[in-house]
Amino acid sequence: MQRLPESSYVDKGGADGTSVPARGFRSAWSRAFLLHDFGIGIVAVLIGFVFSLASPVFLSTYNLLNLLRQTAELGIVAMAMTMLIIAGEFDLSVGAIYAVTGVVTGLLAKHFGMEMWAAAVCGLMSAAILGLLNGLLVTTTKINSFIATLSTMMVYRGIAMVLSQGQPISSFQVEPEFFDIMGRGKGFGTIPVPIFWMAGWGVMLFLLLHRTAFGVKVYATGDNAEAAILSGIKITRVKKAGFLLTSLAAGLAGLVSLGYLKTVTPTQGTGLELEAIAAAVIGGTSMAGGVGSIVGTFIGTFIMAEVRTGLILLGTDAYIQDAFVGLVIALAVIVNIKLTHRSKGKG
Repeated sequence: MQRLPESSYVDKGGADGTSVPARGFRSAWSRAFLLHDFGIGIVAVLIGFVFSLASPVFLSTYNLLNLLRQTAELGIVAMAMTMLIIAGEFDLSVGAIYAVTGVVTGLLAKHFGMEMWAAAVCGLMSAAILGLLNGLLVTTTKINSFIATLSTMMVYRGIAMVLSQGQPISSFQVEPEFFDIMGRGKGFGTIPVPIFWMAGWGVMLFLLLHRTAFGVKVYATGDNAEAAILSGIKITRVKKAGFLLTSLAAGLAGLVSLGYLKTVTPTQGTGLELEAIAAAVIGGTSMAGGVGSIVGTFIGTFIMAEVRTGLILLGTDAYIQDAFVGLVIALAVIVNIKLTHRSKGKG
C-alpha cells in the first residue's frame, strides 16, 4: 500500500484560507482499503466453506446468527479500537471498563432502586469518564499508551472489584423489557438484538472514520503526527476522541452483556482488549498506525468467531482452539508487516 508524501495531507485551497486534509489523501486510502477489505472478505468466505465441508451445520441460519450474536460485543469494541490504533494509540483498559460499566449499572439498579435505563445511562457515563481519563493521561504526560492503559486497566479492574466486593450482581427486580432490548430480544422474529447494536455502532463508526474530516485527521495523525501538526490538525483532540469512543464502545458492550446474561461479575471482560486488538490486526489494521478500516475489523472479528465456532463443531479441544486462533493472528501480523514494509518501500 503506497503512502502519500507529507504534502498530500494539506490542501492550500480551503475556503477559509486554512490548511485542511486533502481529498486526494482520503480517496487514495479509501480505494486501498476497499481492495484490502475485499481480500479479507474472501478469506472469511474460504474459511466458512472449509468448515462447512467438515460440518454441514456450520452454514445453517441458526449457527450463523448465533455466531454473529457471539461476535457482537467483541465487534463493538474492536471497531472502536481500530480507530484508536489508526491514530497511533492503544487502550488495554477496555476489558476493565466493560466490567465497571456493568457493575455500576447493576449496583444502581439493584441496591439503589434506580430504573434500569437510568442506571444503564449512568454506567455508560462512567465508561466515558474512564475513557477521558485515559486520553488525558496519554496526551498530557506523553506516556506510551500501552503502559498508561496497562496501569489504568489494573486501577479500573480494582474499582470493579471494590464496588461489587468481588461478588456477581444479579436478580434484578426490573421489568424484562430492558434485557430484551439490550441482549435477549430478537428482531424480525429471528435476529438477536445484539447484532443490531453491533451493526448500528459499526455503521456510525464507518461514516465517522471514512466519510468525515475527522476520519481523515485520524489517519493523518497515525500515519505521520508531525505532518498532521503542520497541517493544523490538533492531534491531542483526535486522540482524546479516540479514547472516548473506545471506552463508550466498551460500556455499550458491557450493557449488551448485562442484557443477555442478566448478571455481571467484576472479572468479566478479561482478555477483551487483546481479542479486540487481534481482530483489528486480522482485519488489516497496522500496529504502527495510519492504516485500517472498520469493515476490515468487522471481517477480522467474524473470522475469529468462525474459527472458534468451526473448531467447536468439530469437537476440538479448547486448548487447540486457542492455539489455532493464535496461529491465525500470527499469520495476520506477518502479512500486515509485509504490507507495511512494502508500502514504505514504495512511498
